[in-house]
Amino acid sequence: MGFIMLIIGLCAGCMITLAVIRRFYTSGILRVDCSDPDDGPYLFLEVSKELSSVLNKKFVIFTVCLKDFIPRK
Repeated sequence: MGFIMLIIGLCAGCMITLAVIRRFYTSGILRVDCSDPDDGPYLFLEVSKELSSVLNKKFVIFTVCLKDFIPRK
């Protein structure tokens, strides 16, 4: 019984940690547009915090959004 409670506690702790990191430590969205097959992917960066706070960090975390913004004809 104690082992099952340990596993449940570990899973709950991991989920809470991931939610906190996603909520408070992400700095914006990195949008990747692969709609043009002849050219490479286009990258768009949307920063949600002050730019100076992003530039002063050694590493940042972005949410990646893969979407074709230009429809193919």
